Amino acid sequence: MSGEPLKSEPPRSEPLTDEEYSELGKTMGMLFQRIMRSRREPEGGQIAALSMLAKCGPIRSSDLAKELFLDQSTVSRHVAHLETDGLVEKVADPNDGRATQLHLTDLGQKHIHDFWHKRIEAMREGFEHWDPEDLRTLGRLMNRYVEDFAAIVAKNTDSKNGPTTEDGRTHE
Repeated sequence: MSGEPLKSEPPRSEPLTDEEYSELGKTMGMLFQRIMRSRREPEGGQIAALSMLAKCGPIRSSDLAKELFLDQSTVSRHVAHLETDGLVEKVADPNDGRATQLHLTDLGQKHIHDFWHKRIEAMREGFEHWDPEDLRTLGRLMNRYVEDFAAIVAKNTDSKNGPTTEDGRTHE
């Protein structure tokens, strides 16, 4: 009969109610709040900058700002702290002698390596009672959430809104 779902299609769940979305948002907020409170590490923006430099290699400050979805002034503040701590240095751009690129120092590479090692150990300890397949499912769902959220941010960020600060506010 037409109109009936095919046997191979899984039944579609009912959409979440406003209350369920609210609870989901609160749960995710509590998760991030607890993560931030438990950290005894440099500011999250600085770690994000170090991680991006480790991933991308030497890049211009303006490119780092784009990759992190932050404005240039915020990135400059993070970079200044990282330079003071000896974790980042500015080197001449090989393609444009007038410009500089940001480069992780050996100390910066060790710092970000140690940071991720500690983070993985803490997560391993926190999730040791979880079934590995549940963790893989959680990972897939969190990746999906992050990608969907990034798409929403990209859609809502246009030239008239300009860049945002770390807390998502726009500059005027």
